[in-house]
Amino acid sequence: MNWDLSKLILEGQSSPVSSAVVLQWLDLVYSRIDRERRPPKFSSLSEELRSLLLFMDAVGTCGPVLDAFEASLTALPSLALAVTVGGGGAEGAGGNAAGGAPGGADGAGGGGGGGGEAPPPAHIELMLCDHIYYLVDGGLGSMSIPSGARFEMVKAQEFAPYNAYFRDAVAAALEGWLYLAGWLQLVALVRRLVQFYKGQLISTLIGVIANRTAAVFTRRVLECLPREVLVEGFLTGCMNDPAVGQVTIAGSSKLHVNLTSPETAAWFVKERGAQIEAQQEEIGQVLRQLDAE
Repeated sequence: MNWDLSKLILEGQSSPVSSAVVLQWLDLVYSRIDRERRPPKFSSLSEELRSLLLFMDAVGTCGPVLDAFEASLTALPSLALAVTVGGGGAEGAGGNAAGGAPGGADGAGGGGGGGGEAPPPAHIELMLCDHIYYLVDGGLGSMSIPSGARFEMVKAQEFAPYNAYFRDAVAAALEGWLYLAGWLQLVALVRRLVQFYKGQLISTLIGVIANRTAAVFTRRVLECLPREVLVEGFLTGCMNDPAVGQVTIAGSSKLHVNLTSPETAAWFVKERGAQIEAQQEEIGQVLRQLDAE
């Protein structure tokens, strides 16, 4: 059987599928029966990976091959979300947030333009597991879980052209991959992305997705989410509704807080299960105080 792929254009792309993508697909398929073939390896959710997944969908790749590839991908503890941000706005992956096919290039929540010559796009990878990211003092920082070790990923001077657009770029990349993973019913990958989103909420107002919930969970993302993920979310909301047990804490009172999750323990540089005495402070002030210690 001969395939003519000269006119096969993947969703959201303007040129026919490249031979490199086809060869990756052939290696993936035949690696199941030929020991000399090796499936392609990816360390991040990149444009190259997105093209391969779109091609797999376009040619009707069988479920076992797709499932095995997803399992190998999500088994990587170092799997990262690739974020591209230009000095004039976000460059998202995975399609137009307003609708359309999963391969579009418009992304969600793009930033505005500006005068003068724009700097070249910056490519930054955010680990999907065991890291919390935040913007503080003009730079991009990262915190490891569970150690709480912090380091500066991008210095303020280098990050300045991208600072105003970075949150939009992260939201666009996350939205695009949630949509594509949902479209292909890659449940494990969807769960990994949702868990990454939840983890970044720890850094609240200085986090990399602060105030970007609507840009991440767009209508198309919600429409394509795997049914089991939606059911899990609904049941979790039923069993743990914060509005039912909501209380108001007086501004002058002190709280004794048990850090029960590894994320919160890492954020306050404590062991999991430790108790701290907390006051109502700006999270940025807390972080700078920890850096000074």
